[in-house]
Amino acid sequence: MADFTDDFEPLFDYSRVQPLNFVSLDDDDDDDDDTASPALSTKRRRIAKPIVIEDLEENTNVIQIADSGKNEELDWLSPPPKVSRNAQRTVVEDSTLKELRLKKKELESVAQSAEDVVRAVEESVKLQLGSSMQSSLEAVADQPSKPTCERVKIVISIQDKDGTKQFRIYTDDKFERLFKIFNP
Repeated sequence: MADFTDDFEPLFDYSRVQPLNFVSLDDDDDDDDDTASPALSTKRRRIAKPIVIEDLEENTNVIQIADSGKNEELDWLSPPPKVSRNAQRTVVEDSTLKELRLKKKELESVAQSAEDVVRAVEESVKLQLGSSMQSSLEAVADQPSKPTCERVKIVISIQDKDGTKQFRIYTDDKFERLFKIFNP
């Protein structure tokens, strides 16, 4: 089984890959083993002196790339165009956008007025319903109970080319009512 693991090789060689901020965690560089943290150390750390080259006049080769014409050729991404704020304000808006905004405001005002009308109608219906309920209760209380006479119904079946149709009518209704029901 160990032979099988040796056959597999990594797809990518990670030995050359290093993180951008490589931090060495080796403790070999520590001179003082008594302190664990450099913040707690009482020793003053040495600051490396900057390297100064004293023979500047002998080996000075200065390359200048300050030519504006060549600089534009080297810069492959041109800067964005400069637009002044006054130019943006003077741009005439599209007439269709203006019309759409006006229509939107108009529709919003119509919708608001429609909501107000619906609320007013609902309130008036509630008031009328409440008053009609009270008046009907008073009318029922005032009326003496009359015996209800039941009217006799009959069922008439008429066979048509669509099939049979049944109609219920009262016996004391006129015969013309049947024709009105049959021929709508």
